[in-house]
Amino acid sequence: MIYALGLASDGTFEHFVAEARRCGERVVPIDLRDVATRGDWRLAVPDDGAAWVTDGDRRYDLDPAASYFCRLIDLSALQDDTRAAARWHGLVRGLFAWLDAVPGTVVNRPGAWSDNASKPLHEFTLQSHGLTVPESLTSSDGERLRAFAEAGPTIVKTLSGVRATGRLVTPADFDTFVSGQGPVHLQRYVAGSDVRVHVCGTRAHAEEIRSEAVDYRADDDAVFEPYTLPADLAEILTDRTRSFGMSFAGWDFKRDPQGVHWCLEVNPMPGYDWYDRRAGGAISESLVGLLTGEKS
Repeated sequence: MIYALGLASDGTFEHFVAEARRCGERVVPIDLRDVATRGDWRLAVPDDGAAWVTDGDRRYDLDPAASYFCRLIDLSALQDDTRAAARWHGLVRGLFAWLDAVPGTVVNRPGAWSDNASKPLHEFTLQSHGLTVPESLTSSDGERLRAFAEAGPTIVKTLSGVRATGRLVTPADFDTFVSGQGPVHLQRYVAGSDVRVHVCGTRAHAEEIRSEAVDYRADDDAVFEPYTLPADLAEILTDRTRSFGMSFAGWDFKRDPQGVHWCLEVNPMPGYDWYDRRAGGAISESLVGLLTGEKS
C-alpha cells in the first residue's frame, strides 16, 4: 500500500495518485487540508504502532512499515486566525518528525538535505559537490551589483525558495539602487537550452527545453524534447541525489552551445506532472517502483 500525503488541490499530488493507480497499486490519498481544518491526528516518535489521522469523515491508521509519497505543504502562514495556523504548523511538523523516524519507504523524508530556500547557500553547496554552477553575487551594494552586471549577461533571481520568473538585468538597473532595496541575487546568464532531469533512485528522466525566453516557464512556444543525458552526468546526479538523502529530485540545468551542463538547482519536491505527461508516465512508473521496492 502507498499512502499519498498532500493537498487535493495540488496538481502534482493528484497526478501521482492517478498514475500510481494506473500502475495497479493501492493508493490511499490523504488531503492535509481536510486533516488540518476538520480532522485530528496522533503521531508518536518513536512510533508506537498507533499513529493515525482523520479528515473529519474517515480515520486512517498509518502503518510505519508502509510506503509514503509526500508533498507536505505548510499553509499556516495563510490562515486568518492563530488557532488555524497552529493546527497547520503542528500537523506538518508532526508529520515531518514521524516520517523521518518510521522504517518504511518515504519519498522524500522531510529530513533529507535541502537548502534551496537560500539560493546563495544552495549554489555554494552544489558547487562544492562537483557541479558546474554559474557565477553569482548576493549583495546590497549597488556598485558591486552594477559591476557584476557590467561583466557579462546577468539575470536576477529570487533569493529565497519562493517561485519567481528570472529576468535579464543591465548595469543601468542599478543607477538608482539604494542598499535598503537589497539584498539582490544576481547570476551569470547562460545562453542555450534548458535541461530538466528527474532522478528516481538510479533512473534519470531528462527533457530538453528550447525557448527564446529567459525563463521557459513563461514561454507558451517553448519546445520540449526527450533528452539523453551523458552517462557520466547521469551517474553524478543519481549519486548526489542519494548522498543528499533523497530518492526523488528534480534537477535544473542550462546546456550551453559547447555542451557544458550548468547546474541551477535541485528541488526535493518537484512539480513533475507536466514533464511526466510528456514522458508518457515514465517518471511516475519509476516513482511507483521506488515505493514498491522494485529494483531499478
